Amino acid sequence: MGRYRRGHKHQKWRGMNRKQCESSGDGDLTNQMTDSDWMLLESYLVEYRSRAYEAHRFKGKMITWDHEICDVAVMIGNHQFLPLTMATCQRPYINLPHTLNNKERRKVHEICAFLDLYHTGVSCNYGAANSSNVPTEDEGRQNPPLIRRIAVSIYVDGLEFVLGNGADDSQSFLSRCRPWYYRAYGNSTKSDGEKKDDHDDGVFKERIYAIEMQKRQIRQFANLPEKSLRTIDGGGQSCDSLDFSELDVLDLSMVSTPADTPWMMVDTVEKLILCVDELIYGAGDNCNDNSRSAKIRELAFDLEMHNIGEGKSGIRTCLLQLTSDVATTIVDDQSGHSKKLYKDFIVDPLAPGLWDAVSTYLGPIFSDPNIVKIGHGIGGMDVSSLHRDFGILVVNAFDTYEASTVLSQRKKGMGLASLCRHYGLPDWEHYKELKSTYQCSNWCKRPLDSSALEYGRYDIRYLVTLRKLLMRDLAKMDMLGSALQVGSTLEEDSSNGLKSAHVSNAEASLGNSIDLRVDSTITDATSSFSDNDFIDGSGHVDESADEDLIESSSSLPFSSPISIIHAAEFPCYHHLMKAISLSQKRCLMLWSGDEVEPILRNPLLLSLIKQAANQKGHAKYWSDVHMQLYKNLVEWRRYTARREFNTVDGICSLNFLVFVAYKLPTSRCAMRRYSYVLPALLQDDTVPYCNELCEIVKSSDAFQRQQHSPLSEIKSIDVVHYSDHFVTEKSNERRKIMKMLIASAVCGAAIIAMTRARRR
Repeated sequence: MGRYRRGHKHQKWRGMNRKQCESSGDGDLTNQMTDSDWMLLESYLVEYRSRAYEAHRFKGKMITWDHEICDVAVMIGNHQFLPLTMATCQRPYINLPHTLNNKERRKVHEICAFLDLYHTGVSCNYGAANSSNVPTEDEGRQNPPLIRRIAVSIYVDGLEFVLGNGADDSQSFLSRCRPWYYRAYGNSTKSDGEKKDDHDDGVFKERIYAIEMQKRQIRQFANLPEKSLRTIDGGGQSCDSLDFSELDVLDLSMVSTPADTPWMMVDTVEKLILCVDELIYGAGDNCNDNSRSAKIRELAFDLEMHNIGEGKSGIRTCLLQLTSDVATTIVDDQSGHSKKLYKDFIVDPLAPGLWDAVSTYLGPIFSDPNIVKIGHGIGGMDVSSLHRDFGILVVNAFDTYEASTVLSQRKKGMGLASLCRHYGLPDWEHYKELKSTYQCSNWCKRPLDSSALEYGRYDIRYLVTLRKLLMRDLAKMDMLGSALQVGSTLEEDSSNGLKSAHVSNAEASLGNSIDLRVDSTITDATSSFSDNDFIDGSGHVDESADEDLIESSSSLPFSSPISIIHAAEFPCYHHLMKAISLSQKRCLMLWSGDEVEPILRNPLLLSLIKQAANQKGHAKYWSDVHMQLYKNLVEWRRYTARREFNTVDGICSLNFLVFVAYKLPTSRCAMRRYSYVLPALLQDDTVPYCNELCEIVKSSDAFQRQQHSPLSEIKSIDVVHYSDHFVTEKSNERRKIMKMLIASAVCGAAIIAMTRARRR
């Protein structure tokens, strides 16, 4: 029975995944390209390559071909490709259909690499998707990109016309932002001949010792969550206390929206110092006053990351969003009314000088146990990324995702958008739309879109208030205990996302003793989470659970009137302490750095080995000498990562090394056929890594065997430049003008000489 249930569940999930893929268009079986379609696509690219080279040899002159095979649009599968006319092949590049899905585009990139074609992915709007002309200057100033396509060229500089301002250097930024973990723990990997910096060694050792002390404190908070509670602050007031007279009337509609909240983009060290000062003391406070006391109690944070490699070691932090509970009081001079104003901050760690400054200025705030750090799903990648990139540990945190898990009494919590909807956020639909659009976007691109920055502010704007609301409902669960009788179906309110339920007579009799607002608040905390609100760690909605009735059988005993719960009384509330304990445990999910890449299990490498064994396909000439070269390149990448204090993915990807081992490029231009945006270290002429890679290729047995091999399939194609056409045409025009001027001068001189001779 157990095996049947597991198999039935697995089959159900497979069906759900299939439906999800079909709805997105990437997994529709009816639209997938067959083997014959892929063969036709390869023939199309080969024909384009031959015709484009022929057009290049004629220097842009109009010619006619005898074999007009592709003078009409070509249908391959369900995709329409451009006709390979003379006008099309004379352009610097051609666009492939934007209807190709992600898997098909990935395979097209591999085919182009084997055919020695320059290729790159391009984001564009719908109007420019089917266009094959060179983009104008105004095309890059349009709305945010909506679709993706592939541009193919035979020229080294052909793709510069489609990219506008040149190659995308976002990967260069991320490769230069070295993770703190590898700089600190990899500092001992220097050889004896290399220069060591004693100052850096002392700084890293001191910071590592501080991290170990912070780990002890986090473990203490996880085992004894009551130790993390702040009973009295500097002003003599209780920090962690629940005032039900205020919390019962509180919802997210009372919080200012991102549109009504001022914010600052932190892209310099000076702005980062100002950001820290305003987070702690408030905006507009006198920075020169040394006697002022810190006002910050809660810090809401979130991170946006991007993966530049194949595994988890290639993830880099691209954005930090911060806001605190410190408000600045602004008094209107005319009306005299005062208004509390909060401020959000978006830190760009990729800006010059900010990567190393983040740990210096933001590290003390995250490590202060008297400041509660609030996040949603911090155990996913937020905590590990802060530790890996900046050496920052989060001490004393509250995870709203874990709190919603305890509150719902299920294994999965709610997404942040659904949680905001549950607690009465009026514009939750706008937030959900932004989340679906920008959650998986490329956060390393600069400049960032205004809507993307708005989405980043939504992720932190309501966290401080959500912590109060979740703590209120968790405390009410323990106050009612198992005595509450609630019989209600999970019914969704379309107006504000709240749920309704019926209350028993035993609950109604407690209205005078405990003001719990059972009709709206208690039922929200215990049974109002709908199944569609529960998500897993990856952000997918869990719709597998059945809706049921939440019932209990006993009655709530009489208790004394309660309006305020102080921090010293929190240990009596089991669910509240459980949420705090789980949040502290998530702070221990740090970066370990011991991830081992399966270099011999790379999918592209396995595909080459399989094709070589069958003696067919692009890689039928893959041999043991190429395998040995690939292993040498992997060792070079590992050694380079040690010297640069970086991850191996930060140097280059395994797919790039596989192509280098097979195609044997000996120059930077030849390498760009396999990855148009080269890794930063291979583009930089100030470091010797590109020359080292080329020397490894030239000294390999595979390269020596290729020099004496008659097989034309493995020989590379000559490098050509598209700009040569314009240079040649301009030079020819100048020569013609000079010849005309010289001829006219000679004729004029001859005429003058003849007239003078006649007069004599």
